[in-house]
Amino acid sequence: MKKGTLIALGAFAVLLVLVLATRERQVSVGMRKLELPKLDKAQVTAIELTGTLGATLRKEGEGWSVVDPSKPDMKYAADPNLVTAVVEALGEVKNPDFVTDRFEKHPEYELDEVKGLKLKVTRGDGPAVELVLGKTAKKGGVYLRKAGSNDVFAHQGRLEWTVRKELKAWRKRQLVSLDVKDLSQLVLRSKEGERVTLKAGANPGEWSLAEGTQTPAGFRFSAQAAQQLAQQVASLYAQDFLEGEAAADSATGLADAHDTVEAQLKDGKKVVVHLGRQPESKDGSATVAARVDGDAQVYALPQYAATQLRKRLVDFRDLGLFRFEPQKVSKLKVQTGGSAVVVVKEEGAWKIAEPKKLPNGFELEASQVDMQLAWLRGLQGTYVIEGQVTEGQAGLASPAALVEVTVAGEPVQTLRLGKAASVAPNGAKEMYARSTLDALTYAVDEGVRTRLAQGLDLFKRRPPPPGFAGNGHPQGLE
Repeated sequence: MKKGTLIALGAFAVLLVLVLATRERQVSVGMRKLELPKLDKAQVTAIELTGTLGATLRKEGEGWSVVDPSKPDMKYAADPNLVTAVVEALGEVKNPDFVTDRFEKHPEYELDEVKGLKLKVTRGDGPAVELVLGKTAKKGGVYLRKAGSNDVFAHQGRLEWTVRKELKAWRKRQLVSLDVKDLSQLVLRSKEGERVTLKAGANPGEWSLAEGTQTPAGFRFSAQAAQQLAQQVASLYAQDFLEGEAAADSATGLADAHDTVEAQLKDGKKVVVHLGRQPESKDGSATVAARVDGDAQVYALPQYAATQLRKRLVDFRDLGLFRFEPQKVSKLKVQTGGSAVVVVKEEGAWKIAEPKKLPNGFELEASQVDMQLAWLRGLQGTYVIEGQVTEGQAGLASPAALVEVTVAGEPVQTLRLGKAASVAPNGAKEMYARSTLDALTYAVDEGVRTRLAQGLDLFKRRPPPPGFAGNGHPQGLE
């Protein structure tokens, strides 16, 4: 290689190093940037929105309040999580795309005095952060500028939807905020005068009825139903708010006898939720008034949420038809229409014991046996049939379907399905059923018999889904 060529390459290498070393500084010169100070949520004391929307949020002690600037006397509790979202979204405003610095373009981006949404965040550790938000940017996000500046930027982030809210949207909708582990008991009082007390156990999910509770004959208590209620009470949200005449006790039914739920905590505190009149709504779209002791606000609960809280003793009845651990089952028998299928576990593997002769091409799928056992373990009656029902009346002497579950060292558990019992309000057909767990007669959905009538097909190997190879992997990836 010639000497001149080497010198040229060396000079080029030196220039390249210089360019790379100074590129960021040179590119940055003259660029328009929008830089916001780092916000500490603990130091934020107020958030003000003016312009196209109006709302003022202020920190008060450990909580937040929100008011309409035009009606400063009307103050409401604000959701602190929404304040957190605003602070976090502002922290994401980093190096947005510069658009223009021409003042006359502000109306086009809705950043002028007429259409701009002004955001002011007051903090105790420095000057306020003030921005103007405009319309949605072409690539998503929002156009914005600093208050007092002509520079327009396009920011792609969640800032817009965290602040562009009507005043009502800032209000706190959570009636109750508890940790289920902190509950010691729940006391339910119905408008008819019934009282049910549920006691929390030492371990999570352990619930029992208070001593002395009078229960119907054969009643089995469901700790799972009590746990579900506890979870619903611990985190209860409103759909809306009731104001003025609509919030009066005479209008909501809270002036009369009404249902209440009292949550008692281990530290001695109590939270009492009052439920208003149940509306006459077939589609469930109506709301129910609710109030919490110590909170003047009257909330509107979704009808389904109020229904979940209006529990009576009967709602805590265990309607389970079996009680076993699926992994300990050694034998399962399913009989419908005079034919029976029996599967047994031998040396840890499931085998078909009956019928003796299997259809051509039949293959047993062990996981299907486990799946049917899990389904049976969770099977529940719809409700208990009241009054005396003989086996003959229920058709249980010659059952339409029979299930037997055997666990080594334990009595065989049996479920029998009989005649049609009734037609539910939703049109579902029901059948009489009785299990060996108790002497009660239950109603079960007719779909239970339909499923059991599959017989041997309950346990057969299923073909792989279209597009899958026989080994369970997508074709082409074997």
